[in-house]
Amino acid sequence: MSNKYLANGRVILKDDQGSKQFELYDKIPTKTDDYVEAMTGNFYDTILSKAFFSAENQNIIQNGIRAGVYKKSNNEFIIAKQNTDSLKIIMRSVFLQNSVNLPTNITGQISALNKIVIDYCVNDIYGEAKSYIKYKHDLTTLVQPLDKPAQNDRDYKHLELWRSPL
Repeated sequence: MSNKYLANGRVILKDDQGSKQFELYDKIPTKTDDYVEAMTGNFYDTILSKAFFSAENQNIIQNGIRAGVYKKSNNEFIIAKQNTDSLKIIMRSVFLQNSVNLPTNITGQISALNKIVIDYCVNDIYGEAKSYIKYKHDLTTLVQPLDKPAQNDRDYKHLELWRSPL
């Protein structure tokens, strides 16, 4: 997307500094803690669930999401850590749908679940970031009207009004 367009819309959101990064996030606190109630009411806690919902694994997923969006956008979008409550909801959904719950190969199971969470989040956040940038572009520029229609017939002749002789 070209940054060289006129800001002729009703709202000017562009700044004159080309090096300043835009912020695609709110100032939401992103303190990460263990999600110990993740399996309450559904399953009992296992080694896999405790390790998957740990604060360290949430940080791994957050960094994977940030790196994935940065890579998918060809180094254009730099995002902050996402809301931990939303991340926990996605992690819980992926865990309930895709976990194998075997007592062996815990790290392999966690990395497989992390990949599913990261892939889902990266695609979702990248699409939202592109939409937000397009929205800002549309908000700051006026709509270009269509050209007048041109009449093109087979012989490139203009229609004439024929009058019948009286």
